[in-house]
Amino acid sequence: MIEMPIGRVAAAYAAHKTAAPLPTAPLKEAQAAATAEAAAPESSFGAFLDRQVTQAVDTLKESERVSLAAVAGKASAQDVVRSVMAAEMTVQTVVAIRDRMVQAYQDIMRMAV
Repeated sequence: MIEMPIGRVAAAYAAHKTAAPLPTAPLKEAQAAATAEAAAPESSFGAFLDRQVTQAVDTLKESERVSLAAVAGKASAQDVVRSVMAAEMTVQTVVAIRDRMVQAYQDIMRMAV
């Protein structure tokens, strides 16, 4: 299994991520864009993956922010526990997905051509 800190993964992802602004169109236009995006599988998976990685990194950053606020006495214990649990679930999900991707890669590499 490949062991890599989540911070390093997030930094590598950010370094290679193409800058694409999120749409700010009204709801109907956003739905039409989502439908068009679903028609192109490679771009919709990439967009999905982009959103999920961004949300994971944001969750981890928010957890760190709340933890630092608690150290300064500006956040309650309940807020800290909630944010730490969300961060823990996020990390577990990211690790599980990473493990499945590595397993799929290894399965493909073992296939006879």
